Amino acid sequence: MITSWSILSIIADDGVITEAKYHIKATDEVNVVETEGNWTFDKFTCNTPFSEVTEAMVVDWIKEGATVHGKSVIESRLEEQLALMQAKSVAPPWKPPVFTLE
Repeated sequence: MITSWSILSIIADDGVITEAKYHIKATDEVNVVETEGNWTFDKFTCNTPFSEVTEAMVVDWIKEGATVHGKSVIESRLEEQLALMQAKSVAPPWKPPVFTLE
């Protein structure tokens, strides 16, 4: 489950946001997956006056831009990683079996 988005920094040109560095975190009951990335906007995305822009707006613009077929590619990747972490780890076939108590 995605638990947080934050904007770490932005780049603006003539009062128009052109790039944003983001951090996103996903957790389940046990595991945590985090990533940072840089998102580039086209000049039509950020047409809100610079002084009125909020962090939530920038996050929404990134989410909208990263959505393909109704699904955020950024969020779905983190959720896939969480799902893989939940799978039980097994010893590779070339290693001798190890006895463990459950």
